[in-house]
Amino acid sequence: MPLPSPFPPSNSTPGAGHVQLTLLLPSHPVFSAFSFSYPLKLIRSTPHTVPIPNPTTTKATTPTPTPPATVTEVPLLFLLTYGGGLVSGDHIRLTLALAPGTRLAIATQGSTKIYRPPPASTSTTSSAVVTTKQDITARVEAGAALWLAPDACCPFKGSRYAQRQVFEVDMGRRGRGEEGGSLGVLDWVLEGRGARGEKWECESWRGGNEVWDISASGAHEGENTEEKEQEEEKKKRKKKKLILRDNIILAGDNIRSKVDGLAVFGTLILVGPLLAGLAAFFVEEFGLLERIGARDWGDGKGGTDTGILSAGAEEEEKERREKWRKRRQAREKKDGVLWTAASIRGAVVVKFGAREVEGARNWLGAMLREEGTVGREFGPGGLTCVK
Repeated sequence: MPLPSPFPPSNSTPGAGHVQLTLLLPSHPVFSAFSFSYPLKLIRSTPHTVPIPNPTTTKATTPTPTPPATVTEVPLLFLLTYGGGLVSGDHIRLTLALAPGTRLAIATQGSTKIYRPPPASTSTTSSAVVTTKQDITARVEAGAALWLAPDACCPFKGSRYAQRQVFEVDMGRRGRGEEGGSLGVLDWVLEGRGARGEKWECESWRGGNEVWDISASGAHEGENTEEKEQEEEKKKRKKKKLILRDNIILAGDNIRSKVDGLAVFGTLILVGPLLAGLAAFFVEEFGLLERIGARDWGDGKGGTDTGILSAGAEEEEKERREKWRKRRQAREKKDGVLWTAASIRGAVVVKFGAREVEGARNWLGAMLREEGTVGREFGPGGLTCVK
């Protein structure tokens, strides 16, 4: 007869995690909820301090105060699994909730490895097909920002994996001048363990990303009573609108023959005002790539936001950007990087691939560092995936 356990029974779900970030007035973010269970592990790291713009000065040399940033710090969260990967049958379920005005950066400390299932037992005539799963659901309120940029997923030979990520973003109410929420998501997958000669030998890899706009088309006037707030919340859920649904399915026989020699595929999704500059940067740089017949289809502006630079400084910046662009494009050809960018219903989607993972990492890192929004607004931790 087994001995009774001295520990109280646990009601936690294996692989479940919940993170809720709220803003402690006036501008300090705190985790009001933070939980996880094996095999999921969440680690909080050093937060990034948001730079506050310097006050501007008028012609009369009277200082004009600049409104402070919504938050003073951006927490960095590492999403880990025990053993550095997921075994057959693991199911990660992570929910995120970002209150208005908060920001959160999420990264990993390495690629997420997807292990193959154990060989079928000879004592049974049939065995159920077990798929490793990961589900992430995030709610980003107005004025909040989420940057989710893990390292690439690495499915081993014979592995089966399915991932679904659903993001609900309050893009701001019309007519009220509210700043909408912002979202940046990087989702990429490798061919496998290249050092062991694996090239797309997983049984299946399925990934799905959805972005929903949960902002209400109208709002109540007058006092914000509890009843009206609840009614408004119900309207939000009923009127949420699909902005983007993106799926990648790698399955079937001989996946290698369908990928045209590429070793990595990736998707970058950018939504919201905080990442609008980065989104425009990708679209503009894509417009300046060489086209069939070597004709320049760009507008000649070079995609450089010079702001209030003087004429001389503006010319120097354009010249510097043009030199950087030529170096980057030469590196793209050398590394076999292919990419595209498109604007879809207020979101920008970037698709990319490369012959080697380092080529993709170098290209993405060059783009993010040159534009600068991620490092400035989310800190160095937001660039962990391209180091």
